Amino acid sequence: MSNRNIKVVRVTKDDYDQVCAITPPGQIYSGTDYLPDYFHMLLDMSNVEAYAAVVDGKFASFFLSFVVDNGRTVVTRAGRTNKEYAGMGLQDVMRRNTIKDRKYDKMAATSGAHVKAILDQIKSGKREKILMMEFRSYITSGDQLKSILNTIGNTTPSSAKPIDAIELGDILTNQQVSCHLFPESRVIVDWVPYRLIKSNAFLIKTIRTTVIGSNLENGTRILTFGNYFNTTAGLVCNIEVYGCIGETLAEHLYLHLRELISHEISGKVIIRCFYRQETKSNFITKLMNRFGLDITEIWGTGLVCTETTPEIYFR
Repeated sequence: MSNRNIKVVRVTKDDYDQVCAITPPGQIYSGTDYLPDYFHMLLDMSNVEAYAAVVDGKFASFFLSFVVDNGRTVVTRAGRTNKEYAGMGLQDVMRRNTIKDRKYDKMAATSGAHVKAILDQIKSGKREKILMMEFRSYITSGDQLKSILNTIGNTTPSSAKPIDAIELGDILTNQQVSCHLFPESRVIVDWVPYRLIKSNAFLIKTIRTTVIGSNLENGTRILTFGNYFNTTAGLVCNIEVYGCIGETLAEHLYLHLRELISHEISGKVIIRCFYRQETKSNFITKLMNRFGLDITEIWGTGLVCTETTPEIYFR
């Protein structure tokens, strides 16, 4: 490593092709890599920092972080290293660059619960496990999804309604509501963990995010988040479910899927539904089947959120 010329540079939108060339998108997350479609949106966000490690003049590694929780937490949002440069520690070089001269209380990340490197860091005490969620993946074609939704028609949900960023901020900070929805005092949306802070609502609600709420004032309260992106495997939509999972969830799925088909779809549609570990996944699968979505497995069935401090991580 000492013999290589390594330079860390701030990534801009003009670097899109060089970043995407680091690792072919089809080789990441079983073809469901979000970065090519999210890249420009992420770089437009004020809480995002992105860097590349340039080795001997070539983009070798990429690291992108979110700053959340009123500036207290830096979250690893995206990272990749070309295989030719594996083992050089380039991710940590960029991670150190990100936190240099900053006073972050915590460093957080989410990952597939099957990723050995993360599990090893938890076991060694380098990271603390904060929250785990299960997910299941479902697949259909865009044409079939449109056909089924058009057959159902423009159903008017009895309780489900869209939630804007202002109302979401009120939900996050309403202890009587949030303690039921988020008992670990965290909400994970689109793989990013957030504390229950009002300002986070405006980071959660991106141009790709749909938030649906039902019965938020009673014991059957439920809140769901949907985000979509195009990948080599098809159009992927992440849907996180918090609260009481019952028949009302069908209304939420209907609204999220309606939003999805309002965009151009060609090829496959993959829905990843995330939920608390104690949830019976068979119930969610039956609801997905109503919309013509069949269960499949693409890159695991669980995620883990971890947290540490800069001092512990770089000890």
